Amino acid sequence: MSGDGGTGHQDAGVVQAQAVLSYFVRELTHAGTVRLAAPDGDGGWVNEYPPPVRRLDVVEPGRPVAVHLYARRRGVRRCVLPLGDFDASRATADQARADAEEYAAALEAEGIAPVPAASGGGGTHVWSGCTEGFTLRTAQRIARAAKRLWVTFDGSPLTNPQYGAGRPPGAPHRKGGHSRLTRHTIEEAVSLLGPRSARAEAYERLAVRLEAMAAARPALLQDGAEEETDPAADDHQEQAAEAGTVPRSILERGPVVRELVTDAHGHLRLNVRWRPLGDAALKGLCRRLLRWVDHDVQVHAVLRSMALAGWTHAEAFAVVRDAESSPALEWLRTRRTSADGPREPRTKDQTRALFDRKWRHACQDAARMPRRPEDDADRPPTGEVAAAVLDLMARMRAAGTARWARQSGPADAALLMALCWLMLVSGTTDVSADVRRLGVLAGYTPQTANTGLHRLIRDGWIAVTAEAERRAGRARRVTFATRHECTGHKRHVCAIYDATSQVTTGATGSDRSENAAPPPSLAPPVTDLPAYLRAVVTRQQADVWHEIGHHAARTLQAVTTARHPLSIPALLLATGYRRATVLKHVTTLESLGLVSTGRTRAGHLRVRAGQGSLYEAAEATGTAGRMARIAVDARVDHHCHLWQLAEEEWSALSHAEKCERGRRRGPDQMVLPGMSPTARAYPRHPHPRTGTPEAGPMDHARAARIEAERINAPALLANALRLAKAGALIDPVRLTAEEPPAEPAQPRVRAVLPARQACPLCAADPGHPCVTSRGERAAGWHAARRQAARAALGTTTTPAAERAARPPRHRPPQHHTTVPAPRQHQRHVPAAPATTAGQLPLLGQEDPARHTDG
Repeated sequence: MSGDGGTGHQDAGVVQAQAVLSYFVRELTHAGTVRLAAPDGDGGWVNEYPPPVRRLDVVEPGRPVAVHLYARRRGVRRCVLPLGDFDASRATADQARADAEEYAAALEAEGIAPVPAASGGGGTHVWSGCTEGFTLRTAQRIARAAKRLWVTFDGSPLTNPQYGAGRPPGAPHRKGGHSRLTRHTIEEAVSLLGPRSARAEAYERLAVRLEAMAAARPALLQDGAEEETDPAADDHQEQAAEAGTVPRSILERGPVVRELVTDAHGHLRLNVRWRPLGDAALKGLCRRLLRWVDHDVQVHAVLRSMALAGWTHAEAFAVVRDAESSPALEWLRTRRTSADGPREPRTKDQTRALFDRKWRHACQDAARMPRRPEDDADRPPTGEVAAAVLDLMARMRAAGTARWARQSGPADAALLMALCWLMLVSGTTDVSADVRRLGVLAGYTPQTANTGLHRLIRDGWIAVTAEAERRAGRARRVTFATRHECTGHKRHVCAIYDATSQVTTGATGSDRSENAAPPPSLAPPVTDLPAYLRAVVTRQQADVWHEIGHHAARTLQAVTTARHPLSIPALLLATGYRRATVLKHVTTLESLGLVSTGRTRAGHLRVRAGQGSLYEAAEATGTAGRMARIAVDARVDHHCHLWQLAEEEWSALSHAEKCERGRRRGPDQMVLPGMSPTARAYPRHPHPRTGTPEAGPMDHARAARIEAERINAPALLANALRLAKAGALIDPVRLTAEEPPAEPAQPRVRAVLPARQACPLCAADPGHPCVTSRGERAAGWHAARRQAARAALGTTTTPAAERAARPPRHRPPQHHTTVPAPRQHQRHVPAAPATTAGQLPLLGQEDPARHTDG
């Protein structure tokens, strides 16, 4: 730190700083206000925000100071001291000096005198003056163009009208050194920044010149870098020129797959059926964003969800105006004026203009996203979907138990139940059959799910409506089939399309006492269908079946769905297995506590559901957590697949196109919020012959490790294990790394205590329990006393609250020596009050001595 404020000695840098600042004290309305540095706990210097403001005469010499770049002119903040700040931390000191010289040449070309100075930290400051001041819009145009031209240019001070400031020549730096003039003397600098400063028109011409230079040299941006958006950027950013354009990031998503129309007011909207926002969109809308979160990205995601749901411009803007219901859209209503300072509200016109632009971008982006079942206007209603699901379940029952008791039967039935669940959740019978997701829902690996899906298509249970597109990252779409062509495969079994055609099964035998009861009905009521399917899918994806077999799951399902204990012949009829197989399943399930057995008086065996859970049974067999890991692996594989597709697209580009796009980031580089994770280079092995790193075949194992770390796979696994332990459904696409919110504690309801009132029946004082005619403590409060308490407080108590307020029924031991009066005198003697030893702990208990008798 240059300068010593303790001895009064001032070096040349501090003298120059005070000389320059004294000019601002005399000439500018905002003069004499400087930003000071405050000492931290280690004795260093850190900047305070908002900055403390001091007069120049009270500034301690040797302290880092900065002058404001804006002043009030005719009631409006105008830039009077434009600063070109070229920071060496963005490149090198030589690059910063070269950029500063080019900027100074542009100033001189428009008749503006530049005053360059070395910042003291390796960078360069180019000062200029405008005593009349120019508008914030002009300053923002200059800053945007300069940032495109020179990578070392820092436009934050120039575009911050409230707190924008810079260290003048001579001011010390908080890390050492001081700013010094490199071309002019202190007198020349004061003159050029004051009386001889340029007019506002010169800076208008400077903005035009820099914009033309930036348009002629667009390749000067760093490779892979995007143009920065200033927090205090003007809302009116060439709206007319931007109205008919689409950002490049949206164009790269692909062609338009949804129809875009305009409403009566000319605003864009998607031609889809209106629907309410989903859970994820509502959660994002109600999220309170922190200051370091990219608000622009979050606002775009929320508005895109509204556009996908068929909302209009007016409906979305009504949500923006409601600040309480849309905390995530605060960026549209207020603007950030500093890194840590408060946000200032935007005007109504500014909010409307900014929202119009973001809504156009959201509609254009939503129109290019992959289609979903919700976007199909001709999709069947939810009632028809439920009817189709119930019809499939009836046809599965009509196919007979032998169809599902064969070796591949449990896998086929589990996949059909998983498809039914997806159809019921999505509200359409045309769903995406992703084998990774289907495998988790069915309780199998993706390979087994893929084989079973082909088998169901071959047998005619489902039909393919759209083939998979690997390049686009889309799985095949399937629906219920109504017909099929038989194949010559030896394991082919035709599907059933008529639920009334029952398949005759062989005789299963019966008990001596009674015939076997028929199996329970498979079709639940429509109102119970979602809960039924959720229970079926949750049961079939349990980990214990990987040890004892999925055929045992069918036996357990038959037992749990029955309304009474089943006999062995009834289980044979319900499952289609042989007697030895059923007995083996029952023995295994009983050892795990999933079923219990008993015998009737005639000695017949009966099987009923047990008290054990599937997760405890999986822990006993050592398979707990297997489906949770498969679900997390499915998420990781999905992200790796998208990354691989982006790598294949990059590899197909020509050398000229790759040079135009610039160098990509490395595979191990962190993905910041708002950046695309697929923009990084895919990890590769070293070249097999030359050994060049990242030049050989794709390293899929390394890519999986990188993506697992990026999406926080351990947290996803913990959430999946928590769901499995709680007996909940595990869906890979719905897994989240966030901790579940803690359930709020139930507020304790305070009962209205009758003891706070005198009893009109036994004349017990407040604070004393009721007594009987014998002077003994009553078993509870008298009804007259409870009624008096309710009338006094103007409230009514629930029976539970009254029971909570009553004293215990068991008489506690009495430690007082009060002797009841003789029987013949009790009706004439008042009841003796109980002592404190027999009282209840009452809230707000009153002193009995304050009350008089009767």
